Amino acid sequence: MSAIETGLDPGLCDSLRGVMDPEIGINIVDLGLVIEARRSPDAICVKLTLTSRACPLGELVIAEVRERIASTYPTVAQVDIDLVWDPIWTPDLITGRGFELLGRPRTRTLT
Repeated sequence: MSAIETGLDPGLCDSLRGVMDPEIGINIVDLGLVIEARRSPDAICVKLTLTSRACPLGELVIAEVRERIASTYPTVAQVDIDLVWDPIWTPDLITGRGFELLGRPRTRTLT
């Protein structure tokens, strides 16, 4: 599946890789927290989740996403960042690169 089919804009994801999960210590893209990242010339839409609804640092992550987008795409007029709970985050959402960053092998893949 290509990045377009999954709803993950490659350039936007590259920018969001600069946002680290404050508890786990890897970026939110490779951790699988970015569910959707779409960009047009005048709007950006990001849907992300957290590893837990009880995450005490969720607002910090969202603020960092907003700051990162503003610095990377300063001319974009509309930025929507939505916190979603569907799908529920599981380790299955971690990318192969994310497992490498964690120093762990992927033991299963989604089918």
